[in-house]
Amino acid sequence: MESRSGPRLRFPRQQFGRAGSGGADRISALPDDLLLLVLAGLHCTRAAARTGVLCRRWRGLWARLHQIVLRDVAFDSIEPALGRVSPAVSLLEIHVPAERSSYSPRVNSLLRAAARLEPEELFLDLSSALIGDSLVIVLPCFHRTSSITLGLFSDIHVPAGVEFTALETLYLGSCIDALDSLLSSCPRLRTLHLSGTVLNEPYVRVNSATLLELVVDNKRTHSINIVAPLLK
Repeated sequence: MESRSGPRLRFPRQQFGRAGSGGADRISALPDDLLLLVLAGLHCTRAAARTGVLCRRWRGLWARLHQIVLRDVAFDSIEPALGRVSPAVSLLEIHVPAERSSYSPRVNSLLRAAARLEPEELFLDLSSALIGDSLVIVLPCFHRTSSITLGLFSDIHVPAGVEFTALETLYLGSCIDALDSLLSSCPRLRTLHLSGTVLNEPYVRVNSATLLELVVDNKRTHSINIVAPLLK
């Protein structure tokens, strides 16, 4: 590398030896915690997993990342990948690519696999998925999750008794069967975004004792009824 204000920089070759070339692979010799920082810097779990082809030392390390970001991963491969991840991740972000196959029988199974990881933040974009019209998404309980973003074209149902005790922020871009039951399951909700959400009724009814911020972006909404005493 040539510097305009100084001489050419030179590094001793032995510091950056490559595995298989007679030199020491000093990067792979680093502790796991430092290697995980390197993988986290890729900001893509798929790219982190592919580092395993370079050296056996890197294989499987991606499954210990605290932030799991899956882009351009075939739908059939997502749930098996989540099965290898250690629970209690800080972020689980999944972008499902557009495919011709229908995801109907497997979306709820994917959500249950996501819930097992107990993410602090969940971002799930299924808006390009070809989900069957008759499928109802059953939202499992996310005990530790403080922020959920859902983008999918299907009715969402919250089973009786399910509570999202840590949830403070909810971004919803989907169909919703009963917004009332969903909000009643979120005792700490502070922020609610309904962006492009399709409701089964021509009005929005928001009843929340804890809500501070509400954003509604829906052309089909005829009226809105808000009962939120703390709304700012």
